[in-house]
Amino acid sequence: MKTILFIMMVLFFIPGCSNTVASLTPQDQDTAKKEISAIVKLIIQNLEKMDVEALFQSYSDSSDFFTTDGSMINLQSFKNHNAAWFNALSSLKVTTVSEYYRFLPGNTVICSWTGKFEMTLKSGEQLKNDKFGITYIFRKIDNNWKVIHQHASSLPPSQ
Repeated sequence: MKTILFIMMVLFFIPGCSNTVASLTPQDQDTAKKEISAIVKLIIQNLEKMDVEALFQSYSDSSDFFTTDGSMINLQSFKNHNAAWFNALSSLKVTTVSEYYRFLPGNTVICSWTGKFEMTLKSGEQLKNDKFGITYIFRKIDNNWKVIHQHASSLPPSQ
């Protein structure tokens, strides 16, 4: 029994200790944060321009997304989802409130973004969303930071 317990403990603890994927150094983290922050700013600018093609330039083809309605969709479906949303709007203003970064092994970074959306529908109706959150997961692919996953959360907009 002691032998089985010992083997189970070894099997449980060794995989976590043998992870050979290096974490980013503090200097690399600073560089990554600056690079990713610039990408997030570009994403926000392209959201405000309501330009679907430009919006997704920083996304990996294998990205997956959770939309604010709880659906999980692929990149093409997310482009279509945003195009439909943009078609209903005449303007969109996005304000960043905060960005937080968490660095994981394997050139993977979680960026948690919070902000506000002010939207004007083509009907002239104005909507606000004062609490909007997006979690981006970035990975360095071919020497470029790419969004590999995104999850957006918000309350329904108010008038």
